[in-house]
Amino acid sequence: MHVKTEDDVLILTGKDKGLTGEVIEADPKHSQVKVARRNMIVKHEQPNPVSGEEGKRVESEGWIDASNVALYIDEADEPKPVRIGYKFVGAGGELFDEKVEARRSFEGDGPEAIHKVRIARQTGDVIDEIPEY
Repeated sequence: MHVKTEDDVLILTGKDKGLTGEVIEADPKHSQVKVARRNMIVKHEQPNPVSGEEGKRVESEGWIDASNVALYIDEADEPKPVRIGYKFVGAGGELFDEKVEARRSFEGDGPEAIHKVRIARQTGDVIDEIPEY
């Protein structure tokens, strides 16, 4: 999935189209996200006469399909969606297109797992933090 928890995203479709927010929960299995204060739904709770609680309306964020949100860059007038690419981190934090190239850069004594980071295709900026080996 191209978005993770705590990413700032732009909503591309639906009643909140064009608005931005932070991802507060992600469900990669179903490819859905919850964005803070976006796609709000209302549920009603019944009153409970035994405990004395009154009925109420409860607002919460609804799920949005991950294909309907995009990471964005903040331009002068309006936020613009960014396409995501991936690179692999090699020795010294150098980025490689292929996982094999990143593994070769360690010359035999590298980590067991090679990390993959997200990059913005338009600008080439790294979105995720580059781990130190």
